[in-house]
Amino acid sequence: MKAFFQDRLKKHQKHMMRYMQYVLNDHFVLIMFFLLGGIGFYYSNWLKTLTPGYFLGAIVTLIIWIASLHIGRFVSLAHPADQIFLLPKEKQMRTYLSSAFSYSCIFPFFVLLFILAFTMPLVVVSTGKSFITFFFYLFSLWGLKISHLEIERMSIFQDMKKARKNAYFLWLIFTLIILALSLWLQPILGTIISIAQVVLFHKLCWQTMDVPLDWEEMINEEQSRLHRIYQFINLFTDVPEISTKIKRRKYLDPLLKRISFNQTNTYLYLYARRVLRGNEYGGLYVRLLLIGGVLLYFVGERWFALGIGALFIYLIGFQLLPLYQQYQYVPITKLYPLKEKQKLVAMKKLLRLLLFFCAVVFIGIVCFSLSSWSDRLIVSVGYLLMTFFFVEGYVPYRLKKMAN
Repeated sequence: MKAFFQDRLKKHQKHMMRYMQYVLNDHFVLIMFFLLGGIGFYYSNWLKTLTPGYFLGAIVTLIIWIASLHIGRFVSLAHPADQIFLLPKEKQMRTYLSSAFSYSCIFPFFVLLFILAFTMPLVVVSTGKSFITFFFYLFSLWGLKISHLEIERMSIFQDMKKARKNAYFLWLIFTLIILALSLWLQPILGTIISIAQVVLFHKLCWQTMDVPLDWEEMINEEQSRLHRIYQFINLFTDVPEISTKIKRRKYLDPLLKRISFNQTNTYLYLYARRVLRGNEYGGLYVRLLLIGGVLLYFVGERWFALGIGALFIYLIGFQLLPLYQQYQYVPITKLYPLKEKQKLVAMKKLLRLLLFFCAVVFIGIVCFSLSSWSDRLIVSVGYLLMTFFFVEGYVPYRLKKMAN
């Protein structure tokens, strides 16, 4: 069964790598580099304003660490057909699940490593601990995450809901005690207790459990995990595994009625209707608008605010460009006497409206976050120019490249 899991894992990784080339594109890397650099710059300046022994810093760190322990799910790689074809092998499935558990521990380790590296300067300022204690904190957090995954694995067995809730409550108590001891007393003490609780939860959640598998629950959990991954990938490229959901949204009909019913507005109506009633593009637009707005609210420097807003305007527009090809295989658009250039005109109109609204929202936010009127004017003009050059310059070039 170990070989079976490794074979399934290789296929899964190969499948995901095909999508990663679209996710880790130049635009995404550039934006993340800029955002992380800006956040790091402001984070460093904020730390310089704190006095040694800043008590609230340890509280914030504790909350961040507890939240980060919930990142990463148990990866079973179960397929819907497994409940039929693997049912005769249920007794051997423990070997399969042990391999799956080992693999599940890898991704959370690197997530915790990154989060701990980010919060460690705050820990040093708040508690006065040395940077060398980083490794004790890392092993403590990873031990707690391993135990959390043990609890996650309990859910795929029958009649384990109550036991899982009790185990999670016990784990939460251990987490608070271990992290509190690590932050306010001795980090090595928290590491020792963390190792002990890993052994305890392994015995409670795995060795003493001898009940049949809940195949349906295991498959549902895995499908739910994959769906969240595909939702993220869908921000960058089309994912066949995600079916588009259409909602009526009658309250948005007045916006569609503003488009006059004539032949020249056919594609404009189709594109606008897809954005307003579909979760794919409408949800993407709203999420990026909110994220950009929240970031701008906490930015008090002119050039950084200009860069953040311009990047989000570009990112929103870039992610909406695949809308251009949504109706190219719909037969009715081929039968109806429509000129091909109407698609470009309609796409530019829609993007001009959406990005202009985005720019206005960002301008309203920076008017609160920036204190100088000259800074507000420079940033506002920058947002409007970014919208203009993106729609009039980049969109025709990009759509022509997509069509070839």
